[in-house]
Amino acid sequence: MTEHGNGAAGPPADVVRRFIDEVINGGNLELIDALWHDDLVWEGGSLGERHGITEFKQMMGAGGGSTRWIGLHLTVHGVVEHGDTVVVQFTNSGQRAGRLFGVLPFTSRRGSWNGVGVYRVREGKIASGWFVEDVVAMLRSLGPRGALDMVTSGRG
Repeated sequence: MTEHGNGAAGPPADVVRRFIDEVINGGNLELIDALWHDDLVWEGGSLGERHGITEFKQMMGAGGGSTRWIGLHLTVHGVVEHGDTVVVQFTNSGQRAGRLFGVLPFTSRRGSWNGVGVYRVREGKIASGWFVEDVVAMLRSLGPRGALDMVTSGRG
């Protein structure tokens, strides 16, 4: 394993696992600078895009960002590394700390949903992340009703 001056270590899968273990599951947001490039691109499908480390850190909740989860935990089911690309199959779970997507009200229920993340690592840091997550499963597990049920039941 190669240690880089910024505290990140290669191979690519190790860098991604450190991000998941220590930042997502461990809550150590201060490691984002050591693990992600300043010019990063985070593509979250229906959850939007973030460009640059400042936007990414706000999304992750650094500085009291608006998208925080209580007890967020990412369970890894599989990791595949090919060159500088790392693919992670996962399940996320947690409780919202505020309004979901800025619209849906807070709920005390825990949400759980599956996803796949594709990370690209450059020079020992994550340069980009591309994610597909089952947002409908997340919404259903959190309990919102109404429009979601109409759309997913075919009545809408």
